Amino acid sequence: MSSHAANYGLAAPFHTIALFGANGQISEHILHALVSSKRPGHEFTVVAFIQPGTRLQDQNNVVIKTFDVEKATRGELSKDLKGVDVIVSALNGPALEGQTMIQDAAADAGVKRFYPSEYGFHQIYRKPNDPMGYIHPAWNMKAK
Repeated sequence: MSSHAANYGLAAPFHTIALFGANGQISEHILHALVSSKRPGHEFTVVAFIQPGTRLQDQNNVVIKTFDVEKATRGELSKDLKGVDVIVSALNGPALEGQTMIQDAAADAGVKRFYPSEYGFHQIYRKPNDPMGYIHPAWNMKAK
């Protein structure tokens, strides 16, 4: 434990991180940052969840699991999350609806932290000559 952490009574850093949507545009950068960390005490094992039928290049310290948001159950997922310290969700589009189930399964498995997919910005569309803005439907799911 670092002296800084010891001063505040904090536990050792997290070591096992689950990354949902691990082969997406943003998550590829998150994954790279996690597996290339050279800071002492911050070596991570990443459980990379990807959609069935997609691929992710094999990497050291990365366990690849397929995850079908439409077919997965809370109980099955909770088993896959045993031993995970942190979840980072980089899901988007229709898969966002699965975040609630992921969060519940994480709680069942004893995961200590959950970071939802909030890596984006409100996409407001304004029609010409219309003072009203329309929020992209994906943001309705994020609000849940």
